[in-house]
Amino acid sequence: MAGDDVAAFNLAVMLDEGTAVPEDNLGAAKFYGLAARRGNVDAMVNLGLMFESGEGVRRNPAAAQDLFRQAADRGDPLGQQKLDPIATGSVLHAAMVAKMDRRK
Repeated sequence: MAGDDVAAFNLAVMLDEGTAVPEDNLGAAKFYGLAARRGNVDAMVNLGLMFESGEGVRRNPAAAQDLFRQAADRGDPLGQQKLDPIATGSVLHAAMVAKMDRRK
């Protein structure tokens, strides 16, 4: 796998989903990280999702946002969507909707 981001990504997916190997989310995060460092956009998004939810790793919203930004900067639509505060259901959006729903 020396230098092969796709191989690292595929191994991560297998570990993440438990396909042909026992599920190992920590191992999946490790290989997603390797693939992401090698420029694999799908790995950036998947690792970002793991950091966002705390699946297999300690929850880290800042790391998730960084990975989503890296993916978005490379044109990934899910990375872009995850950075959109309205699409992600931000507190600000919820507050704005609540304010608009108030009747005077």
